[in-house]
Order: sequence, then C-alpha cells, then structure tokens
Amino acid sequence: MLVDGERILACLALAVQYKGRSVTTIEGLSTDGALHPLQQAFIEHDGFQCGYCTPGQICSAVGMLSEVKRGLPSHVSSDLADGSITLTREELCERMSGNLCRCGAYNGIVDAITEFVETAQ
Repeated sequence: MLVDGERILACLALAVQYKGRSVTTIEGLSTDGALHPLQQAFIEHDGFQCGYCTPGQICSAVGMLSEVKRGLPSHVSSDLADGSITLTREELCERMSGNLCRCGAYNGIVDAITEFVETAQ
C-alpha cells in the first residue's frame, strides 16, 4: 500500500502508525470506477499472482514509478548524481526486487510495468 504516496510493507505495518496520514490501497487507485492504467496493464499481461500479492505489486509499482520520476537512484542506477533515471529492465527489477516473485507471473509483471511506462510518456 501507499502512505502519503510512498510505498510501505503493509504486512509489517500497524495501522495506528499511520493515523492521520493518507493511506492508499489497491481500491484507491481507480478513478470513478475505472481501473488505474497500471491495473489494466497487469490484466493485459497476465501479471497476476494470488489475491494478496497482486495488489501489493501494483501499489508498489505506482510508488516505485513516483520514486523514478523524482530521480531517486537505486542500487543499479548508473549515475547517482544525475537526477534522471532511465527505467531499464535491470533498473525496474532492482526497484521491484522486494516484491517481484519468481513464479509464472514474473514476466507478466515486468511487461505490464514496462508497457505502462512506455504509454505514459
């Protein structure tokens, strides 16, 4: 889930820690009943795991893309001082490494995020 727009590990969080802050779950990503484009990309690329993991994957991807937009580097960013991040497959996988599993949905998840980024530009 997202707290004040930043991704957190919901399974390690106590609700009371976030009192008074903006909490967004998978349901909060849709607008007027329409899926968020990243949710739609997960459907189109069959990037689904179980009902627990998929919402976390999508919320984490939304938060991760916000980090990229803000120019926050990762462990594999080529130039830490540049402030501009190119989201290569390696960069994407590193940034999602706490979420991406190695099950059959892995490639669909990466493809869904990649397509979302390409069409959002």
